[in-house]
Parts: sequence; structure tokens; C-alpha cells
Amino acid sequence: MAAHARLSPSSADRWMVCTASVPLIDRLIAAGELDESQLEGEREFISEDDIFASEDAAYQDVILEPERESTSFSAEGTVMHTIREMCFEFDLDPMNFVGQTMSADGFTFTIDEDMADRLVEGVDWVRQHTSNPLIEIRVDLSPWLPGQFGTCDCAFIFKYALYISDYKNGVGKPVEATNSRQLRLYALGVWHMLGRPDVKKIIINIDQPRAGGMKFWEITLAELLEFGEEVRRVYQRIESGKVEFCPTSKGCQWCPVRKTKRGCAAYNQWFIQMFGPALRDISENPSFVDPAQMPRAQRYYIVKHAADIKAWLVKLHAESLEAALSGDPDPGSKAIEGGEGNRFFTDPDQAKRILVGAIGRRAFKPRQLIGFTEIDKIMKPGRKKQGHPEAYEALNKLVDRPPGKPKLVPEDHPKPAYVPDYDFDDPE
Repeated sequence: MAAHARLSPSSADRWMVCTASVPLIDRLIAAGELDESQLEGEREFISEDDIFASEDAAYQDVILEPERESTSFSAEGTVMHTIREMCFEFDLDPMNFVGQTMSADGFTFTIDEDMADRLVEGVDWVRQHTSNPLIEIRVDLSPWLPGQFGTCDCAFIFKYALYISDYKNGVGKPVEATNSRQLRLYALGVWHMLGRPDVKKIIINIDQPRAGGMKFWEITLAELLEFGEEVRRVYQRIESGKVEFCPTSKGCQWCPVRKTKRGCAAYNQWFIQMFGPALRDISENPSFVDPAQMPRAQRYYIVKHAADIKAWLVKLHAESLEAALSGDPDPGSKAIEGGEGNRFFTDPDQAKRILVGAIGRRAFKPRQLIGFTEIDKIMKPGRKKQGHPEAYEALNKLVDRPPGKPKLVPEDHPKPAYVPDYDFDDPE
């Protein structure tokens, strides 16, 4: 059997919506343009938001250059999953792993208290419900998707409810439990594997400690089975060839097609059409429609996909530069030598001696207090770490923060809509 399911739960947001991606990927693999190792597998992926919106990223000529490759993020996620699995299998606590060195995908990590503390709440929550959870289990999805399978992080039955729990290590983009196709597929597979028990409800849990914490969604068994019928209908459309391209943020994020040399025409067309007629005029001084005439729904649609657009532009920039460097530049472009890079000392110790000898203490910046994130990491007491509780409490009495700025989100976001606090008594 292949290393990756053709219709894996982790890629369900792609193949259940953009059904034409499935036969296209099959053709690309057969033609040697894609390898099966490039398919979305049963592992956690880092979102492009984690890379492009990270605090460490810096703008250079408007193009964001991430300093940390996505593979190191996913490798850390693999290590965290391994620790979580070992905690359940050997009745250990995440803090037992502090100081240990673990490796995954060619990256090595020394487990610190912060990493271990991320796992504590989720592990404790599972143990409050069961002492014998099913961990990292491969489930058969054949009743709905013939020949397909998935690997579920954690599952158990408690008081006539089937629980499906999935740990997410990512920080940049919250993953919601509500309407999760991936976890509903796991639920179907676990329910089938356990002999189709007469449970009353399904509890879906996303454990994402750095982006929302513990998140839950509850559905009935009937609703889960209705989803199973939808999955079966999608499979039948794919097998019959009645497919269509339908780009979406979730579906395209890790689709291997758009990362091939030719890319995905439907994905490119999606973004081009977002901007309407303005992009059809590619002269030096293009004429644009008055922004005031842009339909408001179109304006928000573009805003909602800003992160996707940014990642798309980064890819286009890299491809255009590569074409210029290979001697076949895009019309109207060329490659030039870059300016000088950032200066650095070839011998930092010798530079330090020279500076101190010449200007004394002025060679050093004034010492600064560490930031709040580092303060929390070192001083905040946790369930399994001592920290510095008295000093941390005293510090917090000195902390103030202004209200956060309003955020623009889709209208189905669980939080209530923002209501401005107007002061009608103000005579001004």
C-alpha cells in the first residue's frame, strides 16, 4: 500500500471540494512531474501564516523572506506528537521529557519546559476521561472511501460519546474543531473500527496550545453518518470523472499541484479574477476602476484572502527571478546584481576589544528587560513547572495593556460582532 492515502483525511479540505485535483495529481505522478512523497501525508503541516507572519520574518523589497524552513516546524510537531504518544503508552508526564534530546526529519530538539507545558492540558484532559485511550491508530475508511485510511491521534469512548482528539503544534493559524473534515473522517474510521457502537454523540477536540488552546465541537451520530454519505458521494463523483476545479484557502494550502514547476492554472486564475478588469491592462500606466466603485462584497473577499495572495506573490516573484537568472526573463523584467549585504565582523572578539579600547562602555547598548513572552516562559508557574509565582504575581500588578484593535473576520466566526461604545452624553 502507498505511504500516503490517495484521499487522506489530512487533505480532505482539498479533494472534497476541488475534486479535479485528484485525477490531475494522478496524471502528474504517472508523468513523473510529482512524486508520492510530495503528497499531503498523515502528519501535521505548518501553515504559511506560521512562516510568512512570524515575528522573525522581515520584509526585503516587499517580498517576505522566512528564515526558518517549514520542515523544521513540522519536525517539531512530529516530536511533540511522539512525546504525547509516549505519555499515554508508558503512563508518563510531559515534564519527564524536559532536558531530553529528540530528533525528527533530520532536525534535533532539546525538550524544554515550554514545549512540555504545551502538552500538559491536553494529556490531563484525556486522562480525566479514560485511562486507556487509542493512540496513533490507523483506521480503515473503506466503507466510505474504498482503499483509503487515516491515522487518528487519540480516540476513546466515555459515557456513550465517541471522543476524537487531535494535537496541533502550529502557532500562526488557529485550526478550528468546528466542521473539521479531517477529524470527522477519523471519527467515521474509529466508529467503524470499534464495531459501530451505539454512541449518542461525537466530541471533536483540537488541542492547539499556542493558537486557541482546547477547542471542541459536538455532533450527533446521525450528523456524522450524514457526513459519511457526503464523503461517499464525493468519492463516486471522483471515480466517475465528474470533477471540477474549485480553489479554496484550505484546499490549496498544501496541494502539491500548485508547487510543481507548471503550477495550477485554476489557482492562478482564482487570484487574477479576484482583482477584476484592472489586471487585464498590463501597460506601464494601467487604468484602474475607481476603488469607490468596487462592490463591498468583492472588497472583503480580497481582504479575506490576503494571506493567500501574499504567499502567491512570493511564489510568482521567485519564479520570475529564476526565469531572469536563467536568461529567459519575463517580458519587461531583468535581473541585476543586488546591493551590498549587511555588514558583520569576521572576528567578533577582536572587534569587541577594539571598540571597548576606543570608546569604553559606549561600545555596548544599554541593558534591556526581556520581553513579556520570555517572562512568561521563565517565570510563569505551570501545572508541572515551579516558575517564580510570587515575583510573577508582583510583576503582573505592574502590567497594563490597551484594548486590542477590532479584527475583521468571516461573519460565521464564533465571537459576537463588535459594537462600538458610543458616548451619547458627550456634548462634543
